Amino acid sequence: MNQTKKTSRIFNGMLFPIPGEYTIDPMHSFTCFIAQHLVVGQVWGCFDSIKGKITLADDPTLSSIDISIDTASISTHNERRDEDIRSARFLDVKKFPTMTYHSTGIIAEPGGHLTIEGELTIRDITNSVSIDAVFSGIVDDPWGNTRIAFNGNTKISRKDFGLMTELMRETGGLLIGKDIIINIATELLLQT
Repeated sequence: MNQTKKTSRIFNGMLFPIPGEYTIDPMHSFTCFIAQHLVVGQVWGCFDSIKGKITLADDPTLSSIDISIDTASISTHNERRDEDIRSARFLDVKKFPTMTYHSTGIIAEPGGHLTIEGELTIRDITNSVSIDAVFSGIVDDPWGNTRIAFNGNTKISRKDFGLMTELMRETGGLLIGKDIIINIATELLLQT
């Protein structure tokens, strides 16, 4: 008799994956950001190297999330700008090769949203950061893996992380805005 593998469950009326440890698939996970440029425009960029895991508990609000991002993997499609961001003026990737996020709590919100509370460390500064997240699906892939996906976003202030190298124009105003919008899209694989 062929038994169907159970991969999901209902918690508080929401679909969730079964408990277990899920590791980030770096080939299908992205951490991107948007910064205001000269007030009217935007600069978009991504970090090409992300790793980590989600440990899903029986009660999903008791789960834990750990993410590590290689700061040197930044790409804004402009090598001169990327080198400047990697320099000691901003991320100082030689001294601080990773930025990390560790969850401290998860709140189930109406409409299937989650608020993930956690500690974000950039350079040597750690601050509390909330991520608005949603579980976006579960599937068994063609190679027999159980694959899940979460998407999230947040906004941080450069000032909170010591990234306030003043880039003032001679006529006044910042070249780069103080707030950075961060979007995270992750696919994860259940570890057996």
